[in-house]
Amino acid sequence: MTRIVICGVAGHNRGDDAIAMALAEGILARKPQASLQIAMLQRGSIPETSRIKTFVARRGRPQGLLNLFLNIARSDLVILGGGSLIQDKFGGDRIRGVLGYAWLVSALAALLRKPLVTAPLGVDSLGSARAIAVSQEILRRCAIIFVRDNRSLENARAYGGTLVASPRRVCDPAFALSEKPRGPVTDSAPIVLAPAFEGEFDALVADIFARTAEAARARTGRRVVIVAMDDRAEEDAGKIAMILDRIDPRIREFVDLATPADLPATLDLLRGSAGIIAMRLHALILGYGFVPLACLSRTTKTEAFMEDYAVSGAVISPQAEPSVLAQGLAEAIASWPYRDAQRAIRSQRLEELGGYFDAILLKLR
Repeated sequence: MTRIVICGVAGHNRGDDAIAMALAEGILARKPQASLQIAMLQRGSIPETSRIKTFVARRGRPQGLLNLFLNIARSDLVILGGGSLIQDKFGGDRIRGVLGYAWLVSALAALLRKPLVTAPLGVDSLGSARAIAVSQEILRRCAIIFVRDNRSLENARAYGGTLVASPRRVCDPAFALSEKPRGPVTDSAPIVLAPAFEGEFDALVADIFARTAEAARARTGRRVVIVAMDDRAEEDAGKIAMILDRIDPRIREFVDLATPADLPATLDLLRGSAGIIAMRLHALILGYGFVPLACLSRTTKTEAFMEDYAVSGAVISPQAEPSVLAQGLAEAIASWPYRDAQRAIRSQRLEELGGYFDAILLKLR
């Protein structure tokens, strides 16, 4: 039996879960007898099947390191990613942060002589020579390199040096996550807000989303749901209540908080909404082409997403005026100016994604 291991960072963030599940679905659609092993920071958010299994791969625990080693050792193909694994925000060396995790996966694949390919990765702008050197080591071990947007393509080419494979762009696999027919938008469908609390501008983020909740309610007359796409207490799940505390008391009864326990619940909420205003990239991806979108960006990946996918929005800064941003975001989802363009882009990118799966499966041992 063909064994393929997917080494991303699923488990806490529903976007990372979506990437892993979409990779598994895409592979099984082409190779139904394959066995997929998905690395997780914690289990439970991705449903297992007879062909899809999960394992905990936390580097800070001996069992997690052993699980990662054994699953790579038993595999016929290793997929690194997806998500923004080439970044130095949380550490830019061979040990710390997601860059350290990516380096470890690539080193184990090289040590065990397993073919290594990437999921469509985000490659951020790196801030140190050390981080660039580590990223070069990772990319040079990859037999195939795919990135998810034009900025990542530019960065991969700049940082990669002499590579075995030339980087190619294809959309994030979460675009292809299992679709189900969507009926007309109901009167009860809410506007969903998906903030990102990662220790930067948290108070400002809370202020902006409080004003956005008020503006969305006033502009559309709909209820508002503030969703935590990351279930960690130090990130979205523990901080979305900050937004509710800042909302006009007269509006609070029309606003709900939600922390979906798993990926299916997240999909139901996002695709069953009347519009999504998000900082979280995968809240936008999972709703793209289904519902109106507006993006509040603070990172390279969301700025690139707005550029590549014709999405309205704004860029956050310490000087931002929350009320002004909120009015613009609410108007974007009320009017949905790029509806036809987004649906055409999505169709084209999904066709390109099929070529990605065909390419990586050619590398099976």
